[in-house]
This record gives sequence, C-alpha cells and structure tokens, in this order.
Amino acid sequence: MLVQNFDFDVNLAIARQCAADMVSNGLYSRFGLSEKERLEKAVLGCMGEYAFEHWLKSLGYTYEVDRAGFENRNSDAFDFLIGGCKIDVKVAKKSTDRAPNDNWTYGYPQEQKPASKDYVIVGWVDFSRREVGFYGWITGKEISCFPVVTKNAFAGYTYRTPNHEFRWGALHKNFERFFQGILQSKEA
Repeated sequence: MLVQNFDFDVNLAIARQCAADMVSNGLYSRFGLSEKERLEKAVLGCMGEYAFEHWLKSLGYTYEVDRAGFENRNSDAFDFLIGGCKIDVKVAKKSTDRAPNDNWTYGYPQEQKPASKDYVIVGWVDFSRREVGFYGWITGKEISCFPVVTKNAFAGYTYRTPNHEFRWGALHKNFERFFQGILQSKEA
C-alpha cells in the first residue's frame, strides 16, 4: 500500500533535521555505526514514521507519538500509541525496481523485544522513486515466535545483531482489520 499525497521531499528535509538531533542527543546505535551511517538509519526510520503519521491523519485516527528527546534515554518505547496499543513502524530501504513481495524477509532485532509491542507495521522507503509504502502488519507476539538468526535468508547478508526473521508473506495485509483490532482494544 503506497502512502498517497505524502510530500516526500518536505518530509525528507524534516527527517534529516530530526535524525541529526536524535544522533547528537545520544540515539543508541546497537551496530557501532559511524555517525554518517547512524544518520542514514535514523532518516530512514523517521521517513517511515512520518509516512505512517500522514496516513493516520488522512484516515482521521487519534494517536500519540513518542517524540521525546534522547537526552535522558537512548531508544524509544514505541513509535505510536493508539487506543493503548503500542505500534512500532519498521521500514527497509528499497533499492530495487521490483515491487516488494511475500518472499522478502525482515529481521526484527531480538534485543528490541518484539513481544513488548502490540503491533509492528512493515514497509519500505524508495529514495529513487521518492515514495513510502506499507506492506503489512504483524503482532509483536507473532514476531517473537519466529527463529532468531544472524544471516538474512533472502539476500544472504549477515545481520549485525541477532534478529527474529520472517518473510513478508507472514504479514497481515488487511489494514482495515488492523484498525478494527485497535478500535476493539480501545473499547475493551
């Protein structure tokens, strides 16, 4: 699902500034990356979060965003809170002309304790096409049941930290069901 009416260039400029602030204020890097690499990863994450927020606004949902600074902490507990549900947005940098598909894999860092998140939204950022999309969603509990690996099964590269790896085909693609689940959680 491609995010519609998302001003990629405006949000990219905002994401770059936000990422620079995050890194300068102590954003944790579990990879031991250079400052440039940390900035690139932070920009990628910010773009996913801004696109998701844009989508939530377009659908009229009420939400909270964890945008507290990193002066007194080195990571966030969640990205979005809707109806008491913690939502983590994860995006991968898309570097191919091919559309995402069920065979792609995603590695969710074991140390981020996926079961502590109610839902995880997985998508991509394509800097060449200047677009952001969301492929599907999955519960944190479901992610925690996938095996922990150190090598990506699809592309063959080594993960920098152990990850719960799953194919994008394991993602639920019905976002209407996702939002219904959140609304039912809110009513409970």
